[in-house]
Amino acid sequence: MNHNILPKDKHDFKSVEALARLERSMIIPLLPELLEWLQDMNWPIAAEIVDLLSKYTSETIPHVKTVFSQSDTGWIYNILLYLINEWDTDLVSRLSSSLRELAQTIDIYEDTDLLSIKILWKHQLIDLNEATTLLARKQSLIEDSLHTFRAEQKAMFSELENEGQHILNTDVGQIVNYCERNKKVLMQKDQYENLLRRYEEIGATIRSISFT
Repeated sequence: MNHNILPKDKHDFKSVEALARLERSMIIPLLPELLEWLQDMNWPIAAEIVDLLSKYTSETIPHVKTVFSQSDTGWIYNILLYLINEWDTDLVSRLSSSLRELAQTIDIYEDTDLLSIKILWKHQLIDLNEATTLLARKQSLIEDSLHTFRAEQKAMFSELENEGQHILNTDVGQIVNYCERNKKVLMQKDQYENLLRRYEEIGATIRSISFT
């Protein structure tokens, strides 16, 4: 296995172009390393790597399963959205078990569980009742979490939001002090806002699949 032909850094377009010209037998052993470039889609060559991997869908499946067994939800999300979301039903069905496992998890930041459900539904690998029941259960858990935030906490979140916007508009140099001074409450605010975002996203997903 010649690792010297792999990209040296996130700007190494020449190596990606060279890889695209190689025979399949030379690329297949490198698929695990190539998948690693999907860990951050902001890397300049990431989109080019996606194009390259799209020619090796079947061969990529075992390595995708390996990534799914890990805890890097950002990486998993990118693989779901930019690779698997473009595959046909036959290929996706070979990942059905792994996608179902992801769908059962609770991923409050990357929403890999919701994206897995959407992909399963898109390819009719999950029925409407199962999908909506699973989503409703996730939504119920979020409701329980949202109820733990008191009215005075939410009022404080609103005040902090206004204060932060004021600092950004008038004296941005104070933003570091603002963040340090309110670190704990800002973390709670972030958690609350993300729960709200996820609650709305689940609702939108339920509506989307119910009327498809």
